[in-house]
Amino acid sequence: MRLSKQIYLNYWKQLKLFVDERGLDWRFYSFEGEAETVVKIGSPHHKICLALAGSDGKHPRPFISASFWIPDSKEAFMMLQSKRVEIEAEMGKVLEWDSKLGRKSCWIRLTVAMDLSLEKNWPASFEWFAENAGKIRDVCHRHLTFVGC
Repeated sequence: MRLSKQIYLNYWKQLKLFVDERGLDWRFYSFEGEAETVVKIGSPHHKICLALAGSDGKHPRPFISASFWIPDSKEAFMMLQSKRVEIEAEMGKVLEWDSKLGRKSCWIRLTVAMDLSLEKNWPASFEWFAENAGKIRDVCHRHLTFVGC
């Protein structure tokens, strides 16, 4: 399932309104009709990517995800991965750990099945993002122990 560019654009605008109404410290980047947006949450050093996606090989149903994005540091990813058990315990959920060979950026991702082609599902997705995007950022940030991260 691929949502239209207009649905993506409307969705991100509505999420931004939700975030503003809640007074959340999120700065949005690049949500002009794309399936993914980058959000900085309370820190200039880390970015969270929010994604709306159709089904794929790992996910048989449409899903949304919040990912802790590590743009240029395999070292930081390895540090976090070495603490995987503690991080997943703090999150209370199993996470996807993505560090592909030959690629600089790495991801730690949390997903949930949700069909956003139905606008009635949007409020629940906003709540899910509000709960989980900040949490994955905070948990991962606590486990990074070197300067600059």
